[in-house]
Amino acid sequence: MSDETKGNVLAEVEAMEAAAFRTGLMARRLLAEHPDLPVKEIRPGFVSGGNAELQIDTGDCDGVHAWAERFGLGTESKISSFMLGNGYESVYEACRGEGQIDGVGIELLGTRGVDGAEREAWIAERDQAAAEPTAESGTGGTE
Repeated sequence: MSDETKGNVLAEVEAMEAAAFRTGLMARRLLAEHPDLPVKEIRPGFVSGGNAELQIDTGDCDGVHAWAERFGLGTESKISSFMLGNGYESVYEACRGEGQIDGVGIELLGTRGVDGAEREAWIAERDQAAAEPTAESGTGGTE
């Protein structure tokens, strides 16, 4: 391996090592300084260029919102469903927050089950929206 190639490769390895170290420090700091915030699982990571990332599974949507509020991070959520083998449609909300804390990318994840009247209303609204004609289908427009 030439000296030039060796230097380029080592620079990338050093950036990866530095990102891994920063991510580990951030994970330890957040856990120590915020023991009241829920953490089901924490996954440190890094990507090329030395960018540090930390994924925090809070276990539920309330946890995502608590973390996001504490650190001023944005959140979003989406309700989806899937069919179980017995024909029951399980409905859930997936919540996500993301942003940066001291140069480390943070991704917050959590879910909650949607049950009862809320589940029934979501299914009915989804089914109604799917049955309505759209302008793209050539029906429902003005002539």
